[in-house]
Amino acid sequence: MTIPERRRYSSPVRAARARQTRAHVVATAGRLFAERGYAGTSMRQIAAAAGVSLETVTQAGRKADLLLAAFQEGFAGDPDAVNLDALVGSAAELPVVVGRVAEGVRRSLPIWRAFTTAAMADPAVAAVRAKLAVARRAEIVARLEAAGMPASGRLADAIGLLTSHEAYDHLTAVCGWPHEDYVTWTAEAIQAQLGLGGS
Repeated sequence: MTIPERRRYSSPVRAARARQTRAHVVATAGRLFAERGYAGTSMRQIAAAAGVSLETVTQAGRKADLLLAAFQEGFAGDPDAVNLDALVGSAAELPVVVGRVAEGVRRSLPIWRAFTTAAMADPAVAAVRAKLAVARRAEIVARLEAAGMPASGRLADAIGLLTSHEAYDHLTAVCGWPHEDYVTWTAEAIQAQLGLGGS
């Protein structure tokens, strides 16, 4: 006698609710990671702050997964996707584009700090951070090529560094530069790297 296979039940409403719950858990985790750091945030604390069970949090992913998801969510307008096509057309557009990138970096700086600290202590997070760095470099090289520019690794590295959280954090938090000064200087530095003339 064959046992009939159980029919899988799929509900769009249930799936949408699960996505909303996961997004809420990730956002809560991101806020706690930014406030308390990676080591100072437990899965139980995330559950309590999100108003859900510990099981719900663990179903959303491991602690490292939640950190990565929160880090990626911190980029509304993805500062890793520098639109070099727009930059080549006119040097005058550069400050606007850099301004958008810098705003994304500023917004995501607290979670980036937690992510960086976690990468020093957790090999899984360190591996993800290394993959993200490789992917970011490849994206910049691809955009340079699409813009018809020589896509050297060094040029990509320079642009990546200039628009990085590390550079922003150092210049604004450590050196005390105003946000607007960072944007102006970075736009000029990228303009020099790309060999663009003045506006």
